Amino acid sequence: MVVNCYFDKESAALDDLLNLYASYDPMLLDRLQLVIVDDGSPLKITPEKLPLNLAFLRIMENIPWNQGGARNLGVVYAPSEKIIMTDLDHYFTESALFGMLDRKVPRKVIYKMPRYREEQLVRHHPNTFLLCRSRFLELFGYDEEFSGNYGCDDAMFVNWQYMMGTSFRWLPEKCAVRLRDFDVERETHSLVRDREQNLELLNLRTKALREYGPGAGHSRKFLSFNWETVTSSHRSTINQNTPTSFWWRFRLQVLGRLNRRSNRYT
Repeated sequence: MVVNCYFDKESAALDDLLNLYASYDPMLLDRLQLVIVDDGSPLKITPEKLPLNLAFLRIMENIPWNQGGARNLGVVYAPSEKIIMTDLDHYFTESALFGMLDRKVPRKVIYKMPRYREEQLVRHHPNTFLLCRSRFLELFGYDEEFSGNYGCDDAMFVNWQYMMGTSFRWLPEKCAVRLRDFDVERETHSLVRDREQNLELLNLRTKALREYGPGAGHSRKFLSFNWETVTSSHRSTINQNTPTSFWWRFRLQVLGRLNRRSNRYT
């Protein structure tokens, strides 16, 4: 799971989210890697130590609204082909995460999901996805030319993926994302939301896509900043699911024999 954050105000929003996830089923936590990317916050925060597989990265430059760059960095660092991507003011229930972990890797599909505020269904979040890491990187991720100003990076990402043949589908209700009970702007940052410049850029990019095709539709600007790994931790006890069926035991025995045979000739 990749989550980006930015703080120019003192806030417990990140620690509260991580403590929530740390309370989940250990069998779930053993399969989940959290990659948190601090998008150049003026306040240098560090998450508390918790029993999570957690990587915390910090972008060194304070580039306004560099969400696309933060997400690109998070996906590069992520070790799994299956990526859950969302914002700090959203969370997933334990059952929702189990539901997504048990799905196949969505190769050329990006999944959107329903969104709830408490128990009320609200408009879906346009920047929360379940997607494939290698497909994301193959298509250059988010266009970082949109960084520096607010908005439209998510619309550009979706338009670009459509043009490159990616299909979008919906996950079932059990995999819904949920809004957290706090105001992200009031509690974490004071950045100004002014969409004007990025709307103009989006129109230019969309026109280029239609007239000249994918070659002109993405700036290819990617990880155009410095970053550091603040902390990287792993759960100390991992529950290994040992295969017990006859078929799996047979496969392991065959692989062991082949390995021993190959060692004779090396």
